[in-house]
Amino acid sequence: MDPQKTKVILVGNVNFPKWGGEIKDIPNVGQNMESLKKIFFDENYFGIPNDKAHFIEIKDESSQEVLLRVKHETKSSTQKEDFEKLIFYYSGHGIPGEDGKLFFATRDTIRSDYEITSVDSRRLFSYLKGFKAKQLIVILDCCYAAQTKENMGDADTLIENSLPKDKLDLEPDENGAYYLFASGKDNVAKFNPLEPGKPTYFTEALLSSIEKGTEPGKDFVTMGELFKQLREEINKLKKSANPDIPDPRPVLEGDVNGIYFCRNTKFETKEDKDWAELLKDPTFEGLENFQTEYLATRYEVEINALQGKLIEGWDEIKKANEKNDKSAALKIKSTFRDIPIIYNEADKLLKQMVAKYKEFEKEARAGTAVRDTTEASPRLQQATNSANANGPDKSSLQDSSSLREEINKLPGTP
Repeated sequence: MDPQKTKVILVGNVNFPKWGGEIKDIPNVGQNMESLKKIFFDENYFGIPNDKAHFIEIKDESSQEVLLRVKHETKSSTQKEDFEKLIFYYSGHGIPGEDGKLFFATRDTIRSDYEITSVDSRRLFSYLKGFKAKQLIVILDCCYAAQTKENMGDADTLIENSLPKDKLDLEPDENGAYYLFASGKDNVAKFNPLEPGKPTYFTEALLSSIEKGTEPGKDFVTMGELFKQLREEINKLKKSANPDIPDPRPVLEGDVNGIYFCRNTKFETKEDKDWAELLKDPTFEGLENFQTEYLATRYEVEINALQGKLIEGWDEIKKANEKNDKSAALKIKSTFRDIPIIYNEADKLLKQMVAKYKEFEKEARAGTAVRDTTEASPRLQQATNSANANGPDKSSLQDSSSLREEINKLPGTP
């Protein structure tokens, strides 16, 4: 799957001011467009280049504008040879026509004049086919809103009548198409108008399917795997949000179940596992062993960055050790939490400093006691001399008693 050779066209309509008779706006479509745009640009899933050649967004435009832009970007494009895959997405109202065709509602759609003011799906599909991409993926999150007497058939018949009249069985070297519809037999697509900040149910399930990926060990998610995951996500929403959410329906033109749709987020090789293990406790020796094991590793950029951080960490440890710098040690612990060997060395250095200062503290306390005792000694000697010369008179006894009280106040005196 090459994002450089993939073109994406998103078409969505939130507002339908000319519908007539009732409000038919779908605010959730705006969130559909924003969420899909992010995931198409995200390299973890698609990595589509954010430029006008690869990504086209058509939102709340008239039916004529939609047809013109799609035609110019596909059938009339002068850059067809630059692309191999075309992904087209529409979200809005779908109108079943009298002749069994499906019409896409747009900003200027008038319900009573839908065949003139809406987008004829068959014409639009012919433009998409005219792009001649090797792989065509069409995703329609449509609400078949107008269930009137005009629609005498079921939704499946409507879909079949709307598809290009091409043979469905193609030769291996011919182009194929995968059509994915939000609803199938006799159902309409659903959304929750009370939560306009969330996507419609079908697109919410589609986004979840892309994000969850498929089984580990596979680089990409195929359309067949996507559809399988999509049904699981729809079933979850039926239980948690709305039991009337319809089941999605695929229509395949050619052998297209195996074409790649997006990158697999669960993809993990032995190299990935070894790299994840190395990151738990990175060292120079560990990086060297990893490079020996994987000579053409795809983690070369990350290895260079990690080597640089290890060098920086050990350099900071050396400086902090030479200067006995407590602040530097604390900063190292904060900066290198993701490299245990550096973090632990800084912690060890900090503990050595604490132990050293505890000795200073102990000596300082002992020194205070010595000084206090020394200061009291002259007075003790004076009292002793006086007692020896004059005998135990009242004055000397008082001095002696007073001095004894002071001695008793000294630290360490029992």
